[in-house]
Amino acid sequence: MYNSSKYAKSLFDVSVKVNNTLSVKKELQLVAYLFKKTSTFRLIFITKKIDLNKKVDIVNNALNMLSPLTLEFLNIIINNNHSNELLKIISKFNYLSESHLGINKVDIITAIKLSEEELNSLSQKIDGILNNSPSVNNIIDPNIIGGMKLRVGNNIFDNSVSYQINQLKKTLHNM
Repeated sequence: MYNSSKYAKSLFDVSVKVNNTLSVKKELQLVAYLFKKTSTFRLIFITKKIDLNKKVDIVNNALNMLSPLTLEFLNIIINNNHSNELLKIISKFNYLSESHLGINKVDIITAIKLSEEELNSLSQKIDGILNNSPSVNNIIDPNIIGGMKLRVGNNIFDNSVSYQINQLKKTLHNM
C-alpha cells in the first residue's frame, strides 16, 4: 500500500514539474486498459519467469509510443518488482492528477442508457453548479428502477425510484 502511494506521488510530482500531467494520465489509462484486458500484457509484468531486463526490453518495445517519462516509470516499477501494484499506482496517480487538473469525475447512474443529448444537457447543468467542466460517465444500473444517482467525487446524490421506495418503506415501518 505504501509503495503504490509513494510511486504515484513521485510520478505525479515529476509530471507536474515537467508540465506533462495530462499526457502521462492518458498514457497510464492506456497501460491500465492493456493490463486489465490483455492477459499476455499483464503476464509480462507479473511473471517471475522472465528476467527483469528482458521485461523492460519487451515493455519498451511494445509501448515505444509512450513518453520517456511514462516508460521510465514503468521500468522502475518492473525493476523494483512492484508490477503487482501497477493498477493501484495508476489509480492513485489519476486521483492526484484529476485534483491538480481540476477534473471533476461525475458518474450518472440511470436505469437506461442516456442519449448524447441528455448527457450533454446534464453535463452543462453540472458544469454550472461545479464551475468546472466535468468528465461525465453514464453507468447503467436497472436496479434503481428510474430516476438517477449522481456520484461526484465521494458524494452521492440519490434521486432514484429505488431510493424513494426504500425511504417510503422505512417511513411506513416506523409508523
